[in-house]
Amino acid sequence: MGNLRELVRPLSRIWKRMCGRTTRPLRVNAAAWHLGAVLRGSMVALGNAILAIIREFVWVTYVGVILFLLPLVAKSRRKGRLPNPPFILCITHVGNFDPLFVVRASGHYRTRAVYQVDGPYPILRFLFKAFWRFRVSQRPELKPILNKKTMNEAVSYLKRGGTLIIAPEGYWHWEKKLYPGVAVMAHRANVPVVPVGIENGDVFGPELRHKPPLRAAKRVIKDYRSLACVTVHFADPIHPSASLDERDDVERLGKLVEARFDEFYRQFYNTSGPLWVG
Repeated sequence: MGNLRELVRPLSRIWKRMCGRTTRPLRVNAAAWHLGAVLRGSMVALGNAILAIIREFVWVTYVGVILFLLPLVAKSRRKGRLPNPPFILCITHVGNFDPLFVVRASGHYRTRAVYQVDGPYPILRFLFKAFWRFRVSQRPELKPILNKKTMNEAVSYLKRGGTLIIAPEGYWHWEKKLYPGVAVMAHRANVPVVPVGIENGDVFGPELRHKPPLRAAKRVIKDYRSLACVTVHFADPIHPSASLDERDDVERLGKLVEARFDEFYRQFYNTSGPLWVG
């Protein structure tokens, strides 16, 4: 028996050493993995915080441009009154600076906007995200997912009391189309639509799409400076109807916006307005 114990004891020591060599690295690896996960999470949080600070700085700069630089480019004035928030500002899109003039005229400097992300310049996409937040796309691979996500986020934002700018003609007003997004948002959020007409501000042409950003901006500023004054017209708000289902109410809202836009275009630019495609 004693000889057996003497034989087993060295084997036991070897086994313990083997176990120690195999389990200790596993414990070290698990601790390292946990530390790495914590560090990665901290870096992501820090990156998001820095990005939020940068966007807030860009937004402050944007407001400064509206308050102090925009009047040097073109004078502006407002006509009409706005309801209390929340509401959607449904604007005619005849010039590159339309949202700036509308924000200045409204006095709601935290107003967000729906903008298109399909342009070729990443810096503009970053700036627009900081200014306006809500992105949409016409690209087939992005449109189904991104536009649905933006619709839900914009409706939630409006329900929390926000104000939002939408150009229902899309990016190109010369296509003469009114898209249904504005009416869908208004119905789902149960907020009024305020049609907004831009008088004496038609400086937006198809040829600018193919120019470099600085050259296009220089051309737009030159065209605006040649104008006497840009007037922002706020029409009476159009309210959604809770008694109608979404399809019927969206159609009703779209037709009312179509009629008001037709009045704007005939009065300000002596041409017919865009047609509802809902």
